[in-house]
Amino acid sequence: MADDKNTANTSPFPEGYQPQSRRERREMEEYFARLAAEKAAAEKAAAEQSAVAKNAEREETTDEESAADVETTKDFSEMTPKERRKAKRAEQAELTYSQAQEEGRLGEWLWVQAREGGTVILYALVIAFLVKTFLLRGFYIPSGSMEQTLQVNDRVFINVAGSYFSEPKRGDVIVFKDSQGWIPSTQKTSSPLKDALSFAGILPDTSSNFLVKRVIGTPGDVVESDGNGRIKVNGVEITEPYLYPGNNPSEVPFKVTVPAGKYFVMGDHRSNSADSRYHISDGTAFISKDDVQGNVFVVAWPLNHFGLLQDQSSVFSSIPAPTSTPSE
Repeated sequence: MADDKNTANTSPFPEGYQPQSRRERREMEEYFARLAAEKAAAEKAAAEQSAVAKNAEREETTDEESAADVETTKDFSEMTPKERRKAKRAEQAELTYSQAQEEGRLGEWLWVQAREGGTVILYALVIAFLVKTFLLRGFYIPSGSMEQTLQVNDRVFINVAGSYFSEPKRGDVIVFKDSQGWIPSTQKTSSPLKDALSFAGILPDTSSNFLVKRVIGTPGDVVESDGNGRIKVNGVEITEPYLYPGNNPSEVPFKVTVPAGKYFVMGDHRSNSADSRYHISDGTAFISKDDVQGNVFVVAWPLNHFGLLQDQSSVFSSIPAPTSTPSE
């Protein structure tokens, strides 16, 4: 439109002009014919230029596709060993069951499926192992020594990551390895398959090599009982709301000082818990920090028991710090 307007403005014949003679009429006709020819030539040149550009683009695309075809159809003899393996795997990945049947390659198809499935399983095991080692780990509760806090057959999770940055405190429920032989050998069972799955983190740990108790004394604490149902820590009597209903805090008299790097633990179901109190005489009453796997923080199964464990640190809030440095 801009070109037409410009042409009209510069035309020697104003719009609506009527020729005054035959000569002027002829000149007008020749002038407008020339304009029409020039416009047609310009449009033709533009069309030809557009066609050339499209052809060039089409040829470039064709060249790229041809190069790709040459690359993918390269003879095996021209490929490096790495390229051969890559090409073979790409071809196998596209192999369907029906195609394998037709070509007599069922064995190859089955091997590909097994390989791919095995890779997925391997990744799942690695991820589960890393989660179990550095984040969370599941355990199975086989006995009633921690009732009512934990029930028989509960599945619980411990905070593995937290154990790397903090130490157990009074009131924590911990899982620890039985490195001192608290569990009688007659009660220890083992299943290679379950042990392997537990080790990988697929199943909660059901082995009989771990125990769960509540921390009552930390390094340097003096823990004692007069045997008449009272527990004192550093000379201060504590009231324990988590005890199994009807149980006294302790009917066993004792007095111990917790060594450095150790913990004094007791079950919440005191009348059904062979805890630190019962191992004082044989010298295995205290749990080493190295044996602590982590703090129990949630009951995950069954669903009617699901919930976070209540923080019981307030039970020990009035306990003074130890008066002496704990010995080794």
